[in-house]
Amino acid sequence: MKDLLFKKFLPWIAFLFIYLLCSTLRVKVAGRESEKELEEKKRPVIYVFWHGRMLFFPYFYRFLGRHTILVSPSKDGEIVARTSRLFGFSTVRGSGYKEGARALRRLIRILKKGGSIGIIGDGSRGPVFQAQKGIVRLAALSGATLLPITYGTPAKFVFRSWDRFILPYPFAKVKVVYGCPVVVPRKITANEEEEMRVELEKRLNRITFEADED
Repeated sequence: MKDLLFKKFLPWIAFLFIYLLCSTLRVKVAGRESEKELEEKKRPVIYVFWHGRMLFFPYFYRFLGRHTILVSPSKDGEIVARTSRLFGFSTVRGSGYKEGARALRRLIRILKKGGSIGIIGDGSRGPVFQAQKGIVRLAALSGATLLPITYGTPAKFVFRSWDRFILPYPFAKVKVVYGCPVVVPRKITANEEEEMRVELEKRLNRITFEADED
């Protein structure tokens, strides 16, 4: 009974809560020309966002049916995965700590077929606002472009969690910001990979600061 409640009802409760809350938000978008340019070139895209800024994006990209999200294989990840599917997303389960290799292979196949994926920049465990190493490697192996994306709002509740998860208040003004894409070459050294990881982190933190300041 407990497992049925967890797997069947909680995702629907989360879906309805997120949908109803986000439908009240007043949204402003900045920098979306980066995404449009990549779409025109038909480049596979890896959307990268922070863990604490993920609540709004399933709603923002709702019901398109063309995006895949990498979700942790944890018990909490099960709720995230099932809720994301209700918004029209496909999911791949895995992380750097568990089932990482199999998830990586699936993501590469999706990207090489021209799909796009969303991935949490600071992973499922953090540290907060620090980009994980595997993201740049995934881009190099798949030929996809990294696109930083975030959102912020002055009217929010900030949880005392490791990721500083934000919950916008109803009817708040929300700003979605796209950063400059990070193009990763197919052949890359370990030093170059670290440099690009740091650059991705800087760009994502820069636009997060911009979104919060507006």
